[in-house]
Amino acid sequence: MLPDHLRQPLEVALLKASAPDTVRDELAVRLAVLHVLRRLAASGPVLLVVDDIQWVDQSSLEVLTFCARRLTEGVHMLATEQVADGDLPTMAEACPEPVLQLEVPPLVEADVLSLLRQRLSSPLPVRTARRIFTASAGNPFMALELGRAVLRHPQGVSPNDPLPVSSRLKTLLGDRLADLSPATHEVLLHAASSPRPTTTQLSQSLGRPVDAELTEAEGLGLIDIAEQRLRFAHPLLREFVYAEATSAARRQAHARLAAVVDEPVENATHRALATQEANADLASTIEEAAAVAGGRGALGAAATLWRLAAERTPMEHQDDRARRLTRAADDAAAAGHLVESAEMARLAVQAATRPETKVTALLLLVDAAWPEMDQRLELLAEAFEAAGGDDRLEARVRIARSTSAYFDRRFDEAREDAQVAERLARACGDIEAVVDALSAASSVQIAAGGESTSDELLEQAAELSVGLPLTKTVLGARQMAAMRELFRGRNQEAITAITALVDEVRAGGAVRWLATALLSATAIYERSGRGAEALAAGHECYQLLQDIGDEPEVGLVIASRAECAGGTVTMARELAEAALEGVRVVGNDEWTGPALAGLGHVALLAGDPQRAVEAFDAIADCGEGAMPFDPVVIPWHADYAEALVAAGRLEDAARLIAEIRERAETLDRGVIRIGLARSEALLIAKQGDPAAALDLLEKTVVTAGDRVYPLDIARCELTRGRVARQARRRSVARTAFLDAIEQFEAYGAPAWREVAETELARLDVPSRSRQPSELTDNEQQIVAMVRDGSTNREIAAALYLSVKAVESQLTRLYRRFGVANRTQLLRTVDRGGSDLAPR
Repeated sequence: MLPDHLRQPLEVALLKASAPDTVRDELAVRLAVLHVLRRLAASGPVLLVVDDIQWVDQSSLEVLTFCARRLTEGVHMLATEQVADGDLPTMAEACPEPVLQLEVPPLVEADVLSLLRQRLSSPLPVRTARRIFTASAGNPFMALELGRAVLRHPQGVSPNDPLPVSSRLKTLLGDRLADLSPATHEVLLHAASSPRPTTTQLSQSLGRPVDAELTEAEGLGLIDIAEQRLRFAHPLLREFVYAEATSAARRQAHARLAAVVDEPVENATHRALATQEANADLASTIEEAAAVAGGRGALGAAATLWRLAAERTPMEHQDDRARRLTRAADDAAAAGHLVESAEMARLAVQAATRPETKVTALLLLVDAAWPEMDQRLELLAEAFEAAGGDDRLEARVRIARSTSAYFDRRFDEAREDAQVAERLARACGDIEAVVDALSAASSVQIAAGGESTSDELLEQAAELSVGLPLTKTVLGARQMAAMRELFRGRNQEAITAITALVDEVRAGGAVRWLATALLSATAIYERSGRGAEALAAGHECYQLLQDIGDEPEVGLVIASRAECAGGTVTMARELAEAALEGVRVVGNDEWTGPALAGLGHVALLAGDPQRAVEAFDAIADCGEGAMPFDPVVIPWHADYAEALVAAGRLEDAARLIAEIRERAETLDRGVIRIGLARSEALLIAKQGDPAAALDLLEKTVVTAGDRVYPLDIARCELTRGRVARQARRRSVARTAFLDAIEQFEAYGAPAWREVAETELARLDVPSRSRQPSELTDNEQQIVAMVRDGSTNREIAAALYLSVKAVESQLTRLYRRFGVANRTQLLRTVDRGGSDLAPR
């Protein structure tokens, strides 16, 4: 307890007692707090946390400083202080030496977008979330405040609307602008209305010198000026200045800026925002600027301009309005702004009077509603009706229907629609639609097992797409052509094709297209032994799909495989588990099989065959439609067989290997025979013939040829080492493990390299290093099988040993533990508990 002379001043300072008539003793307050902290430290460590220490009043700061200088043990202080860029902490005296100062950087864009997704009650459009990141400059508090203000906005926030600022942020920002002169405020509004303000531009738009106003704003720390370019000291200041101005003042600023800006896209944007009235000539001008922006690859800006053009279109020109809304929806979708795209497409359907415009808008809505089957089918039926027998429009709708039926595993319907679509497209000379129909038909054939036909269809699509501008359809055809090379084991050709395609999409394609191309790139790099490239492509694909909100669960599947190829098993397992949960939550049946296959692969890599079997069994339980019929599209069967062998389900493994080998021969998929040989060798060894298993692995590696997946060869070497070690052929095992390590290292596969290094280390552990009470791996397996009631012959067959060797090992165990039979051995081992763990 505190002495009275310290307790009373402290209670007064904490407003728990009224002040006495005597003079307040500030030293007594400091001593009282010091006494309390010391008493607390006597019973355990104390951490004193002060957040935003810059707001602590002077008296309290003096108390903290007094105590900090006198406390040496048992009490630590953690203080945060908000410091302007380039400045040093001003409250450091409250934390005397020894002190560790850490600068906390702003959050990066991905972290801010993740924070908004997790903490807000509803998801935000990606473009709005990115604007919030820019405005907040990575400050999480400001980002959340802006996000909540956007959600409270009754009309939503379009790309050209100012971000609404919450009352709490208004209080923080308003004080900084309160003392500005009206002239300076006008200059800042013009600056906030321009994407790239310069001092010359501001002077021209206002028609007067602005040096004095800029000096005032710069002196107040509101702006920075370098080489005539003006930048707000904090991005949120720009949003605040723009949002707080009246709509009339904003329109006037844009009108004046339009008069001095020559760049067509910026000029059209200012002209559009300078008025709220419809004007056909203005709408046409904005449309021209939208086409310019789209040609530059700025699809987000193009979508905004198309929307502005539609909003400035007179009501009597309804189809022009619908056409412009459709283009806005198309460009927004390509840029990854899916919520905005769906909104524009709905408005276009309502305004459309011509079938072509309406069908295009409806198909965009189909894309937006894809996961909702009932809504998707309803929109497709409406689009088919709107097509009205027009061959070109009907072909497009049938292609969408074919893709929808394929997604829902209705393969007969999918095949019929694709075939009719191809015929209609050829009849009307729509080459791009022909390519699209051939690609759709190929997907159906792959799923249904007609691989030779599928290859022919893909080849036709690839040939027809040569020379065509890059579109979603052309992208799909070229992407599948690259994958076709991979399926044939022509790895370098696949890499060349996909690398060129990714580069082309980066230069002038859409964000969603890039995610699609990266999905294939990850698979190609992974199977071609390019672990680092696979890791980079997989994570970029994952991040893009997360950011645009388009099947983020698919991104998790891809990132998990990428981690297996070039990352860590820990991260791979975390992503695989999240992927499986994700596909199940949204009901993505198309990707449930791949997610399970990815989890099984990770489990096998992590040395957990039981978990692998569970995952692979779940695929089998889903039926034939869960995975492509062609075993090379997603090569998971060899891993499944390996897991079945490890689980002791030898008949199941043998049946699976035989079935997939026959299927591969029928479809001419020689590239997967290496993986099947690996799992078959494990099966043969488990059946008691390790010598034959080693012969098979040796023959497989020697005769592999060029059309193989490099990681399959490396995994064969790893398997050869394991079988040789268990067969007590240590020199063969050592050579195989070293070869596997070298190959995994060359292929940039650290997770697999670590597995091989662990196996080699087990081989090198000398037996004399064990304590008498410890069990080797072999001994642990023998004891486990004895507990299960296995005979010596059964133990010998399972562990690749002779019956005599098993008898000798049991005799040594009896002697070591001083027992005479199996029952006594088990009793003694069980009493030993953790002391008898394998080394």
